[in-house]
Amino acid sequence: MLPDETVIKHILADAGQSDADIQETALGLVCTLAPSVVASALAAFKESELDFATLVDLMGTDTGEEIELSYHLRSFTRDEEIHIKCRVAYDSEISSVWNTYPSALMPERETAELFGLTLSGHPNPKRLLTTDGVEPLLRKSSVIRTLQEVRDR
Repeated sequence: MLPDETVIKHILADAGQSDADIQETALGLVCTLAPSVVASALAAFKESELDFATLVDLMGTDTGEEIELSYHLRSFTRDEEIHIKCRVAYDSEISSVWNTYPSALMPERETAELFGLTLSGHPNPKRLLTTDGVEPLLRKSSVIRTLQEVRDR
């Protein structure tokens, strides 16, 4: 079931994003926001009458021009879901949302590490999967070894 789009627009306006791009897709309702308002918008969604109390997942995608972050929220009381997306530049800083959604602690670290982003406001922003000096592995610019290089190893 999809949440009411007029209520979504009202929540986003209160969070400082009056001109959000809201689309109905195969995923459901997708709101594309400016990165500067994502943290406040997520807090507004959690506290709203829509009760998006659960952050199901946080994922990133390298579009070739920038990193697209997608936050998947769920309201179990209303049986509704929404996806909040934002686009950030390579090597930029993103605000942690762990205070609003504690389930974001590990996915934020993983996303920041694998896409080369910096976390602000995170209690433990250290690398989770790799060591210092390893390039962001999920960027399209990462070099992929050839079959011969793997065999010669």
